[in-house]
Order: sequence, then structure tokens, then C-alpha cells
Amino acid sequence: MPYTLPPLSRRRFLRGSLAAAAALSLAPAVRAAGQAATGDPDRLLVLSDVHIAADPALIVRNANMSDHLKQAIEEVLASKLNPSAGFINGDLAYNTAEPGDYATLIKLLKPLREAGLPLHLGLGNHDNFERFRAAFPKAPESTGTPVPAKQVLVVETKHANFFQLDSLEKTGVVPGILGTEQLAWLAKVLDAHKDKPAIIFVHHNPDVPSTKNGLKDTDKLYEVILPRKAVKAVVFGHTHKRSATKVEDVHLINLPAVAYPFDGKEPIGWTDLLLTDKGGTFTFHCLDKASPKQGEKYELEWREA
Repeated sequence: MPYTLPPLSRRRFLRGSLAAAAALSLAPAVRAAGQAATGDPDRLLVLSDVHIAADPALIVRNANMSDHLKQAIEEVLASKLNPSAGFINGDLAYNTAEPGDYATLIKLLKPLREAGLPLHLGLGNHDNFERFRAAFPKAPESTGTPVPAKQVLVVETKHANFFQLDSLEKTGVVPGILGTEQLAWLAKVLDAHKDKPAIIFVHHNPDVPSTKNGLKDTDKLYEVILPRKAVKAVVFGHTHKRSATKVEDVHLINLPAVAYPFDGKEPIGWTDLLLTDKGGTFTFHCLDKASPKQGEKYELEWREA
């Protein structure tokens, strides 16, 4: 069952709860546009690899993951960018995804929700579907499950539709996979939303040629998305690096981690995405403001339909 953390502020929650109620009745996908009607409809917050542990004081790789997420959230709120929604693209939890990890994550995300942002959550290899679902309020049983035991959803915005995929194969296993059923679902919903640009979110990096650490069925994903000209970009995390390339004319955008870098040098931080009717701009906000990467932008131009 797909799940989005709704906003908590009363003025936006009342609107959001009505939108969410309508959205949850629309199988096979959640339609979350309008949940944050007072935010900038053209701007979104994008995070990845937060790796939150039950103990907010835990230090891993010389980093306090909870402090880094708190800093990112404080910066977002102080920036006055006023995004209309946020995405967290996998590895929500630390290591083996214990129930306490998700409990701490929910507490840390509260300021964003109080500011009125709905938060759309993806899963990565350090997550666990059952424990993730148990940590959140139960959604109505009548909504159905688009892909069994997978966190997938569609988020409609003014300029683009976002398709959140679930590449978690098994908790703690590094590579990921989408699988035949999820790819069939993706093809179906892309065809149903072909009138607007599409951006795909998936935790694992496309992996061709294979490094055995990324998305194992990357070729199958490309078979779905490359012929469908509405698809403009694939956004992923997992590598804890920031990069941007292309496969044919589809953008491949690797998000930075919030928690920590693998090599000790790669900058960490958060991204805001400003959309237009012709594309968008990804702007990277480093937690270390002295980094030469601070404020770097990547321009996303829609490929021709």
C-alpha cells in the first residue's frame, strides 16, 4: 500500500486531507497533487539516503545522521523556498531498518510536516517494507495495493508527474531490483499519464554495465521508459554521490546523500527542484557551505515527446 506522510499544519492539512481522501480512492496510484496548495506548486524538496537510526546520537562514518537531517530541514525552512512537497528517495532507515529507526525518522520530519509539506517516501536496500508500513498509521483497506509489498505511487504536480518505484529486494542486500510485476505496473501508469512529462524516482542507481551494486534489472527499466517519450528523467540515490548524465535523451540524476559520504570527500546535503513547462532546475545545497559544490545547478530540459 503506498504511503505519504500528510502535512500537520491545520490550514494546509484540511485541504490536504480532502485531497488525500480522494487520492486514496484512485487505484492503482496515489494522486497527491494539491496536498500542499499554499506552497510553491513549481518547487519540490528532494532528499535521499538519510539513514536515520533509532538512537539520534549514533555516529557512523564520523557523521551523526540525525543531526545532518535536522540541519537540512532547518535550512529548507529558513530558505523561504516554500516547496509544495518533499520526496525522500530511499534508505530512510539505518542498516537493518529496525522499528525505532522509523519512529525517530517520523519525529525528525515533523517540522517539515508542520510547515505544510506532504512527504512522499521511497524505500532502499536499508529499509524493510513490513516495518516501514507498521510504523505509520494504517491507510484504508479499500485502497488496494498497486504492486504487492511494494511502496509505489504516482504524484501529480503542475508541470510533471512523479513515479516513485521500490527497488528494495531484501533488507541489507546492496543491489536492488524492480521485478516483472512492478515494471508492468510502471508501463501501465506511464501510458495512463502520457499527457504530461514524467520523472521516475528509484533508490538504486541504473547499473549498465553491471557493477553488481545497483539496479539489477536496469535493462528492463530502460525497455519501459526509453520508448515512452513522456519520461524525461530518472532520479536515484544509493551511491552517496552527486552526478548527472544521460541514457539516450533521458536524464540520469544521482542525488547526494544527507547522512554521510562513502569516501569522506563527497559533499552531502539536500536538493530543491524548480519546475517549468519546459524542464526544471536541480539546485544542490551542501551542508558544508564552504564546499565548492554549494549552489551547483543542473538544468533539466524536457526531451521532445
